[in-house]
Amino acid sequence: MNSSVTPGPTGAGPSTAPGVAAAAHRALVRLAPELVELRRRVHSHPELGFAEHATAALVARRLDGLGLEVRTGVGGTGVVADLRGGQSGPRVLVRAELDAVPVREAGGRPFGADTPESAPAGHLCGHDAHLAALVGVATVLSGLREGLAGSFRFCFQPAEELLAGAAAMIADGVLDGVDLALGAHVLSGLPYGTVSANPGLVLSGADFFRLAVRGGGGHAGTPGQFADALLAAAHVTTALQALPARETPLEDALVVGLGSVRGGNAANAAPEEVVVLGNLRWFEPGVAERARRRVGEIAAGVAGALGCSTGLEWTGHAPPLANDPALAAAAAGALSAEGVAAVVHARPLTASDDFAEFSSRMPGLFLGVGCGGPDAAPHHHPRFTVDERAMLLTARVLASAALALSRAGRRRGVAQPARP
Repeated sequence: MNSSVTPGPTGAGPSTAPGVAAAAHRALVRLAPELVELRRRVHSHPELGFAEHATAALVARRLDGLGLEVRTGVGGTGVVADLRGGQSGPRVLVRAELDAVPVREAGGRPFGADTPESAPAGHLCGHDAHLAALVGVATVLSGLREGLAGSFRFCFQPAEELLAGAAAMIADGVLDGVDLALGAHVLSGLPYGTVSANPGLVLSGADFFRLAVRGGGGHAGTPGQFADALLAAAHVTTALQALPARETPLEDALVVGLGSVRGGNAANAAPEEVVVLGNLRWFEPGVAERARRRVGEIAAGVAGALGCSTGLEWTGHAPPLANDPALAAAAAGALSAEGVAAVVHARPLTASDDFAEFSSRMPGLFLGVGCGGPDAAPHHHPRFTVDERAMLLTARVLASAALALSRAGRRRGVAQPARP
């Protein structure tokens, strides 16, 4: 996730509850060593989507004893904890992710993950930092509950990398009674100390696909005896790039990205099947609809011309993610007034996050937290890392923004009952 940024307006004025926000920030600074330890522990034991059993159990244990209503197994392996404040106000959902990326981490870190090549996994997107930050926010705000307006639902989501965890949690009722949604993500292309708070479009929509190209299989040294699935798959992967390059106008931004091509195990044996994993990135639903149709048509046509067949499965989806402008202004104002970070506006990215499943159903805000700079390794790279100062900054950003959203919700007349 690399982004170019320009300074943005700081939005709303000073916090109307500076005492609570200042107390939260002080408490997070004191808690920082524990959060670093938690992040490193999670980092060294990465788990993939819907298999985050140990990670979820660790989070649930850290939430025990805080006086929260904790539920596990939400949406599969998700964890939810509710905090009710001492005053009436909206219920704000604050989300972090549990899952890792199926990419093996490069060595060299004392707390790095050494997963086998046959089952690669690594926290190479920042989710370990996010969940540690949110545990910190839950810990701190639970100690300040009497001064809080409304309630907060801390949501630890599985399977974001599959673009499937948010929908699973929604099906299990995670949005029941929720008024506003908040999330944040570290950004390697944004310098530490800056936070992006776009008043509108933030991330593209996405569709993940699994394409199987099927041929005859046989001895690789005997042409003419079978349809070559590997050759057909190679032509298909090239032909798919004509979709964004020659069929889609520049103003209708579209990306066709491929992440894996797998087939066969020997130099002299042609496989019967080759599987291609890929994704589409888009901003307009009409572009996405046409692209999904054309992926199937192009694959079937090219493979068919070479005597092969195809099977196409769509495996993940997220709509474009856009911030509520009023919430973006409220959070930007609080972050600036409290001296948390410099607020900027980043251009929309052709990266995606299924937090959009939440924010497409209610007013939402998704913030980008700088964790690197122009020379930092990009997200999902084996050498991606998070400046651990950015983890504490993420916690402070989430705390400030959660309090700001609660106040904004009250101004909108949204209120949940106070804690009895």
